Amino acid sequence: MFKKRPKQTHPALASPEAARHLPSYTRLSELMGRYTTDHLVNVSPDAFEQSIRGYLDLVDHEMEGFSDPDRQRDLSIRFHWGHDHDFGSFQLKGRMKDRHLRLLATFFDVFEELPKDLSGLRILDIGAWTGGTSLALCALGAEVVAIEEVKKYVDSLNYLKQAFDIQGLEVRHLSLYDLTTDDFQDAFDIVLFTGVLYHVSDPLIALRLTFNALKDGGVSLIETHMLDEAGQILSYEGPGAVRGGKREDLSRGGWNWFFPTPKTLEQMILDVGYADTRVLPTGFQRALAVAQRDTHVDIMRSGLSMRHIR
Repeated sequence: MFKKRPKQTHPALASPEAARHLPSYTRLSELMGRYTTDHLVNVSPDAFEQSIRGYLDLVDHEMEGFSDPDRQRDLSIRFHWGHDHDFGSFQLKGRMKDRHLRLLATFFDVFEELPKDLSGLRILDIGAWTGGTSLALCALGAEVVAIEEVKKYVDSLNYLKQAFDIQGLEVRHLSLYDLTTDDFQDAFDIVLFTGVLYHVSDPLIALRLTFNALKDGGVSLIETHMLDEAGQILSYEGPGAVRGGKREDLSRGGWNWFFPTPKTLEQMILDVGYADTRVLPTGFQRALAVAQRDTHVDIMRSGLSMRHIR
């Protein structure tokens, strides 16, 4: 599946608008049309919209097990829709807009590592939020296991699964760091790890868990906020830094841990066991990478925070 090519930039990485001109973006947009109220199976359109809008009003820290909501991120306390979705009879604007379609189109058309038909492939979607990428991957024929650490988003995606009778989707309320059980070892053809790495406190362990989850020959598709500098730097921001939005309506962003430079991201990927990687920085402080697992190899164990990780 993975073909080694020279590291290079690509015009589609220059801006969100450029990515929207990729051929796969149009195809993915059309496939998302199967998730409209015309295709509901287990609920009426009116009841469906009422339920979805009920999630949008949800503010609850206790269901997440938080003792002090003031020390948690706004997006874990208050429900926010993840990506734009046209349900036909109504539309929702997501905080990440159409980023799910742009990212997948970039992995298809810029990296050219994925078959156009994902039928028969098993994909792990880490940090699914309200399910934009999971729904798109299922529409392409994949069997998707979507994990999400925020329970309210797990509940909403399970509701979509039921409402549209999506057979190839399994949604689980798990942290990335829970992926140590047997059912997540050597189990997936592709791991989608986008918009997550800079939100975790131990990025090396996180990357090792994605490596362990893959079958031999499988690939991880990675996207992260990056530090736009040369050299091997891992910049600490910390969860106290927030930006944008308003505290009173729980709409602020931030709560990040580490930002790698592209060179750091490349080295971390290789150090956890991947045989090869291509990292492509973008012009707006994001980096994308495709990493291949050839075979399972050990990791250097001195100082590991998870001593008995496989």
